[in-house]
Order: sequence, then C-alpha cells, then structure tokens
Amino acid sequence: DNPASPVANSYPPPQTPQLATPRAIELDKGLTMRTPRQPTPRFTQQPPGNPPANNNLVQNTNPLPPASLGSSANLTPTPGLVNNPGTGRPGERLLEGLQNPSITIQKLSPEEIQVGKRCTFAIRVQNTGQRTAQNVQIHDEIPLGTELVGTAPRASISGSQVTWELGMLSVGEERTVEMELIPTEEGELGSVATVLVAAQASAKSRCTRPELALRLSTTKPQVLMGEQQLVQIEVSNPGSGDATGVMLLETVPPGVSHEAGPALEFEIGVLRAGESRRLELILTAEKAGKIQNIMTARADASLQIDASCEFEVIAPELQLSIEGPQKRYLERPATYRVSIENPGTATAHEVQLVTHLPKGLQFVSANNMGEYDSASHTVQWSLAELPANERGTVELVALPIEPGAQTLQIATKAQQGLEDRTEKQVLVEGLAALMFEVADLADPIEIGGETTYEIRVVNQGSKAAGNVQVVAILPPGLRALSGQGETRHTIQGERIAFAPIPSLGPKADTTYRIQVQGTRPGDQRLRVQVTTDEVQQPITKEESTRVYADE
Repeated sequence: DNPASPVANSYPPPQTPQLATPRAIELDKGLTMRTPRQPTPRFTQQPPGNPPANNNLVQNTNPLPPASLGSSANLTPTPGLVNNPGTGRPGERLLEGLQNPSITIQKLSPEEIQVGKRCTFAIRVQNTGQRTAQNVQIHDEIPLGTELVGTAPRASISGSQVTWELGMLSVGEERTVEMELIPTEEGELGSVATVLVAAQASAKSRCTRPELALRLSTTKPQVLMGEQQLVQIEVSNPGSGDATGVMLLETVPPGVSHEAGPALEFEIGVLRAGESRRLELILTAEKAGKIQNIMTARADASLQIDASCEFEVIAPELQLSIEGPQKRYLERPATYRVSIENPGTATAHEVQLVTHLPKGLQFVSANNMGEYDSASHTVQWSLAELPANERGTVELVALPIEPGAQTLQIATKAQQGLEDRTEKQVLVEGLAALMFEVADLADPIEIGGETTYEIRVVNQGSKAAGNVQVVAILPPGLRALSGQGETRHTIQGERIAFAPIPSLGPKADTTYRIQVQGTRPGDQRLRVQVTTDEVQQPITKEESTRVYADE
C-alpha cells in the first residue's frame, strides 16, 4: 500500500445525498425469535407462617416481555463442541437494544475535466442514524483513464483500490475524503465508491445463583401409636436467583404411614430469591420404634438437598403370666398368682383382667378387689393404668372339686386394642385316705376261751384305693381259728393274710373278722397291717386282749 499525498478542496457543492444500505445482520440459524408461551399456572403463594390450605391454582398475571429467546430445546447441538470458558465482556450501555446505524454517501466530481490537468474527486459520508457508527470505511477505485496524484486524508492504496479508515462516526457527523487525479484519456471518467460500517450490539444478563434450604421439625418428640405426628416443613431459597421446578419428595419410613401412600411428592414450582414456604406433613404412627423421616427438595439446574427429623413412636404392651400348682388333689385349695406386665414404652390405660374358672375349680377368694361373677364363673380385676415397664400381680384361691384336667383361662385388654391371653393346665386327682379300726368283741378271756377281732377299713379319701390288703399277726398267747372278710384268707402259723381287694372306692368301707383262742395268760396284742397301692409302707395298729388262767 502506498499512501497518496493530500490534495486541495476544489469540488462543487454537495448534491442530495443517497443513503448507503447497511449490511444485513442475520441471526445464527440455530436461534429463533419468538414470543414465549403463557407460563403454566403455579400453586397459590401462601404467606409466611401459614401452611397451604389446598392446592388451588391461580392464573399468572406477570406481564410478558416483548420478545425473548426460544427454549434451548430448539438449539441444534454442535458436534464436537466442548464446554469452553468465555472471554467476552458486556459493552457500553448505548450498544444495548436495537442498533440501526444509517450512513449516507455522496460522490462529488467536476462537471468537466481536461487531459493532463489535475482535478479532484470527493466522497462525503454522514451518520444520519440514532447510534454511533463503528469501523466506518470508504472504498473507491482509481477511475480508468486517470492517474492518482494524492488523497486527503491519507488513504491506503492497493493497486487501483483506495481505502479510507474513518473509524467511529458520531450521530449527525459528516466526513469528506478526496482523490486528486490527472486525466490521461478523453471521455466520461469516474468510479463507484462504497462505504462500509460495522453495526455493533451488546446484551448482558444478570447471572444469579438460586439455592435450596430445607428444614424439618416435629411438634413433639414422641407420639403414641395410632395417633398423628405433625412434621413441619420449611423450604427456602437463600440464593440470589429464583429457583424453578421446585419439588418436595419423600419415601414414608417404616413405622408410620400417610393416607396418600408410601411415595409422596409436592410441587412448589417457583421459589423466589429470599422466599420461604412452610408446609405440614401429617403422618400416622403405626409401629413402636425410632423413626427417621427424610425429605428431599429438588429444583431445576440440578439443585437438590436432603433434610431429616427424628421422633419416636411409643406404645404400651400387655403380657400375662400365671404361677401355681400344675397338679392338685381334690378338696385341696390351690393359690394362683396372675401377673400382668407392660414391657412397652407407653402407659396402658383402662386395663381389664379376667380369669375364667373351669367347672372343676370352685372360687374361694381373690385379693386386690377381685370380683367373682357366679353367672360367668369368672374373677375380674380393673386397673386404671399400668405404666411402662411396670408389673401388677393378683392372687386367686380355687378349690378343686372335680378330678381330671382343668384349664384356667386368663385374658386382659386395654385401650388402643391391646390384649393378651394365656392359660394354665391343672391336673386334679383324688386322694385315697384309709383309716381302719381294730376291736376285740370279748375281753378278757380265760385260757381256752375265744374272742373275735373286728377290723373295719374305711376309705375317707376322694380316690379309690387299689389293692387293699389286711394282714394280722397273732401273739404267742393266741391261736387263729378262722377268718372272714370280702376276700379269701390264709392262715400260716401266727399270720393271717386276706387277699387284696382290687379297689375300695371313696367313702367305702369293708370289715374283716378274725376268731382266735387264748392259749397263754397275759396281755396279748394282735397287730394288724393294712397296705394299698398308694401306701406301700404298711399302716399298723395293735389291739390288746387279756387272757387269764382260771384258778
């Protein structure tokens, strides 16, 4: 490039200028301009401190901007594009908004020039738009049939191309450039000048950072099984921008339930910067134990936060037990201790304890204000409350009146549907209780005289005695003559034995008679022994008879 020398101003007055046409500025094909759709209605905003009563929808009345970029879903991904860091910065405020620079250009020349005589051609440009024009350039060409002598201001020359770099052109500003030429040929000489301008526009966005904060709390640290626990929820946005697509999610933990099911979600929608929302979650306690309730808050831009609260579900529990003999004889009173325990974590209220007596057991007494009901053959106790980990005990005395297996049935119940049952098996048996008497019908007797011993055996018990046997042993001064009884007998020397009676029923009796003769004077004692299956060790009694000699 060869800069030309400045020339003197010798062109005629300006004519009506012609507007230069700016270059069209096209949007990238991946972007489209459109008016956004009406936003989807959101849930009504609740004032702080008041939980939402319901999910009533309200119409969004925020005014729409005149135009906005379409959804990013319309952008075509660029293959191979990576997340490159940016370097651009916002421009001046005057570059914001619609930019429409307008430049007029007019080329001026003498009406007549002569070969070999210097002449001046000029180009005048003016900014008639509302914005400063940037990077203004004027391009011209040395007319055919002339030679360039100089330029004003100094231009860049490349072959026959002449370029002026004017730079910035303010609103209303006018600039003129000139070429000094020497014609070398006759005819119409001239060229076409072009003005170029760079249209600049700037836009900036305020970049904010939405955040989520979530806090859960309960109204009470413990809740009774079957009752409701109120979980208070506070979700807030402590960030600098609005959080969109805010959702609350929860999987209901074991031990509690919600009427909507185990998987819960609640749409909050938009949470403005600095805004808080308070909600309530009602859970029903189902099972005793520690509960950890975890909730998740999510929003667009991959925002997520978890929060939890803990509480305990408490519940009473009833357990019954009974202590007492498992085997009892008829007519022998038995004492039973019935215990009711609360191994749970809460107090049991309005506790009722009932013992059902079998037909073979007769009620005798009960302590602690136990009431006997003859119609139902039951004994009942009432307890206003039984604290957790406490035990209560009552006593019941019953009399077995029928043999066989007898079952004591114990049941308890309390508020909240609490109940428990247990039973006690009692085997009732009869008892054989033998008593016998021995008496001599004649006493004293002389030597050679006779007397009869009468042996009466009575079963005073409630059970039959098996294999009842009577054996009599005579002293040296007596001789056995005969025997009489329910079974046959044998006499072997001084021993008289009766065969066993297979069974002697309750309250039954039998009588044996033994006839003897006195053979020696003195106090003679008959010894009688009775044995049974139940009494292996013989029961022994003696009867004395005096034998005298006649003098």
